[in-house]
Amino acid sequence: MIANTGIFGKHFDGDINDIFFDELIPYQTEYDKIVSPQKAPPGNHYTEAELSPLGQLQDIAEGAAVTFDLPVEGHEKTIYYTQSGLGFQVTKQMVRDDLFKNFQRMPRKFAKSAAYKRETEFFELFNTAFVATYHTAWDGLALCTSHTTLKSLDTIDNDLTPAALSETSLQAMFEYYDNLVDEAGMPAVMNPWKLVTGVANRWVVGRLQKQQFNIGSDDRDVMSTNPSNGLVAPWEPHLSRHMVDDDRFFLVAREHDMRYYWKEEAQLDSADDFFTGNALFKVIMEFACFTMDYRGIVGNPGT
Repeated sequence: MIANTGIFGKHFDGDINDIFFDELIPYQTEYDKIVSPQKAPPGNHYTEAELSPLGQLQDIAEGAAVTFDLPVEGHEKTIYYTQSGLGFQVTKQMVRDDLFKNFQRMPRKFAKSAAYKRETEFFELFNTAFVATYHTAWDGLALCTSHTTLKSLDTIDNDLTPAALSETSLQAMFEYYDNLVDEAGMPAVMNPWKLVTGVANRWVVGRLQKQQFNIGSDDRDVMSTNPSNGLVAPWEPHLSRHMVDDDRFFLVAREHDMRYYWKEEAQLDSADDFFTGNALFKVIMEFACFTMDYRGIVGNPGT
């Protein structure tokens, strides 16, 4: 499709002094509040293989030999980068007759398009967390489901029983991290950090930050859900506009494994077409959002 004076005739009417144009507003990013973007390693894909730790030390009787242990090699996962782009072209006549220079500013809109693509792709990690479709963990299963450790064969369920966001369901998420183990069955220390959910839960999250735990108590125990006494790790809310289901919510650890690898950051290119004189614009970006280790995220699909 080509922008021309026949389609956008009003933008060339000199009697119209006030033309509405949605100026580019700097896009407020969300993804970088959870993950730190990294430059991708060389190559058109990236592969990692899982390896368990060793087991616990064993007692040795006097004169006996030490017990030798081996790690367990596990799942292998390969990710590929996705290239995204968008183009726009405008006729030579339109550039010449654009009195208000609106279409000369149109390429700036690409910045918003690229920023939106980056956000929606990252938050697909949450939006597809309960199904083994686009994003999966190391073991090829959904990010939030029932997983089995490599060495100790423990079961780790990081999808909790469906429930509404409340004191009780938030407590269950903290208890998930309290009981978390590594691939060898030893405690895996991860610190709850961000409660990620949709913007529709703004008031519920606000109350959870300020109100007091009184679970199982008739006396309204004095214990803030976000205290500084060290008993409950301080957590932060992240209310996302990109969550497709506001019922779901996640508690992400500081040590999570969600990643954003970019091969080519968004770049705007322009040129003139030799045959028509049309001005051509395009933006291209290439990146991948993925995770290997599922432990750093626990989710609830809500009700």
